[in-house]
Amino acid sequence: MRSFVFGMVSFFCLLLLPACGGPTPETITFDKSTNTQVAALGTVDYTITGLTDTQAYRITLVVDANVTASGATGIFMDKDNNGAADAGASENVALITMVNGKEVANGGAKTVPGGTDDPSAPSGIFPSNGTITLTVKGVASGKVYPVIYHNGGQSTFLEIGSDGKPTETYAVGGSVEVTGSAKETFVVEPATDSSIAADGTVELTVSGLTDKQAYRITLVVDANVTVSSNMGTFVDNDSNGAADAGASEKIALITKVNGNDVDAGGAKTVPGGADNPSSPSGVFPSGGKITLTIKGVAAGKVYPVIYHNGGSSTFLEVGTDGKPIETYFVANAIEVK
Repeated sequence: MRSFVFGMVSFFCLLLLPACGGPTPETITFDKSTNTQVAALGTVDYTITGLTDTQAYRITLVVDANVTASGATGIFMDKDNNGAADAGASENVALITMVNGKEVANGGAKTVPGGTDDPSAPSGIFPSNGTITLTVKGVASGKVYPVIYHNGGQSTFLEIGSDGKPTETYAVGGSVEVTGSAKETFVVEPATDSSIAADGTVELTVSGLTDKQAYRITLVVDANVTVSSNMGTFVDNDSNGAADAGASEKIALITKVNGNDVDAGGAKTVPGGADNPSSPSGVFPSGGKITLTIKGVAAGKVYPVIYHNGGSSTFLEVGTDGKPIETYFVANAIEVK
């Protein structure tokens, strides 16, 4: 685990009065200090400790080409010579989507708070019990480093010297490496939860997809997934590295895909589990879209989940934390009454 001790002690105090006052040094620690690999739309959670509750902080994602990281320290690039570290186009690689359990507006940002925040009266992130938590979501291939620093000084940016070393209190976390050849922005209509009766139907349109990519769609019972901003943490009861859909077929069925009837009157997963992930027969979009018809069976709630049909199996593969390692999206809930 990496940490970096920061202190601002005068030379006089350091030499003559070691017990004199002054700011208390901070030992800022990221719980993840090594590289974490995720698929596009996958997430990584960080917990940052050793912070000061009354201090405003700012967090930004920096592309790996713009920082040479060593432990929790870094040497940053300043291409425009304005005395501030250049984050680069990190928003094309990943976004900060949640801070301290609260969602970041507009689906996420590369920096929180934004660049217009006033350093003389910062609205920056304040810790609770010395801790800040954040969630970083992958967008497309690349690598970024999360950097936390005091929100103050001459600007809201991380100020650095001519040697590229920060002049403000800061720390660098373990990098996030995003895999995936292209950015996908999933959009599902309807964008709100649906309520239907048994034998009733709801039509879903999923757009923002890649026509040459095979997808799989499955219905997951609400007890087996915790959903936030169309991302999910899934239950893996048998510890086989795949999300457990549960007995969703008892609640609802997918009866049509792209206007074509699903065999046997419907299924909870299309295509079925016997599909070969190395040569998938999965659902392919047309014009970036897939349409679904879902029919109610009996009382309960399910979430439609769409994901790349590939990897080691046809199932949605998850890590030990229950978070998918494949590109995926959770649509809004369908409740059958």
